[in-house]
Amino acid sequence: TSDYFRGGGKMLWWMVGATAFMTQFSAWTFTGAAGRAFNDGFVIVILFLANAFGYFMNYMYFAPKFRQLRVVTAIEAIRQRFGKTSEQFFTWAGMPDSLISAGIWLNGLAIFVAAVFNIPMEATIVVTGMVLVLMAVTGGSWAVVASDFMQMLVIMAVTITCAVAAYFHGGGLTNIVANFDGDFMLGNNLNYMSIFILWVVFIFVKQFGVMNNSINAYRYLCAKDSENARKAAGLACILMVVGPLIWFLPPWYVSAFLPEFAEQYTSMGDKAGDAAYLAFVQNVMPAGMVGLLMSAMFAATMSSMDSGLNRNAGIFVMNFYSPILRQNAT
Repeated sequence: TSDYFRGGGKMLWWMVGATAFMTQFSAWTFTGAAGRAFNDGFVIVILFLANAFGYFMNYMYFAPKFRQLRVVTAIEAIRQRFGKTSEQFFTWAGMPDSLISAGIWLNGLAIFVAAVFNIPMEATIVVTGMVLVLMAVTGGSWAVVASDFMQMLVIMAVTITCAVAAYFHGGGLTNIVANFDGDFMLGNNLNYMSIFILWVVFIFVKQFGVMNNSINAYRYLCAKDSENARKAAGLACILMVVGPLIWFLPPWYVSAFLPEFAEQYTSMGDKAGDAAYLAFVQNVMPAGMVGLLMSAMFAATMSSMDSGLNRNAGIFVMNFYSPILRQNAT
C-alpha cells in the first residue's frame, strides 16, 4: 500500500515538485483564468502568486514536517493526533469536494473541446475519465507522478512558445501593457480600492491555508526524505512565480491587439472571453499549434485529476476499508 499510494516514500524532489505544481494547474488556467487575464490584466496573477506564497511556506517549514509524519495518507496523521472520530469525519468530508472539483475540471475541458472540434461534451468527459481511471488504477502513485512530470513538460513547451511569440509580435511587454484594453494593473469595473486590497490580503491567507494543511500534505509524503520534500516545495514555488507571466502573455496580447476576437466564438455565448488563449493560437501561431494547445489542456486537467484519484483511493483504503470493514486485511 505504501508503494501504491505514495511511491514507498522514495521519490526525488524534481518529481514531487512537478506533481505539486501540476495539481494546482487545470484546463481552467487556459480558459477561465485566461479570460480574466483578457478582461482584467494583471489581477489574475495575484491568485497564482498566492499559490507561490503557500509553496514558499511549504519550503520554509511545512514540507519537511509533512514528510516526517511517516504515514501513507495524511488522514492517518489526523487519527494519530485527534482520534478515530476525526479520522472518519475528514475521510468523508473531503471526498465530495474533490469529486465535484474533478467534475468541474472535466466539464471545462469538455466545453473547450466542443468549441474547437465539435465533439459532444459527454464523449470528452466519459473518455477522459476512463483513461484517467485506467492509468491511476494500473500504475498507482508512480504512474501518477511520472505522468505529471511529462505533462508539465508538454505544458511548459507549449506555453513558453506562445509567450515568446506574444512578446515579439506585441513589441515587448511594455508595448502590450500600453495597448491593453482597460486598466492593466487593477482591471476594469473596480469601484473600491480598499475592497481590492482586502481581497488580495485574504486570497494570500486562504492559499496559505490550502497549501499548508495536512489534507494536501500527501504530495510530500512521496518524497525520499525531508530535504527532497523541501526542494520539491521550492521548485513548485519558483514555477508558480514564473508560470503566470508565461501563461498570460497571449491573453494580454489578444486584449491589446485583437479585442474583437469574441465574434469568432459565438457558440460560447457570454463565455467567449474564455477562448482568448485559443484565439491567440489560431490567429498568431502556425498551423498545428491548436493541436498542441489541446494536448496541453488535456495534460493540465489529467495531472490534477490523477493525483486526486490516487489520494482519494489511498484515503478510502487506509482510513475506512482497512480499519473498519476489514481490520485484519493483509
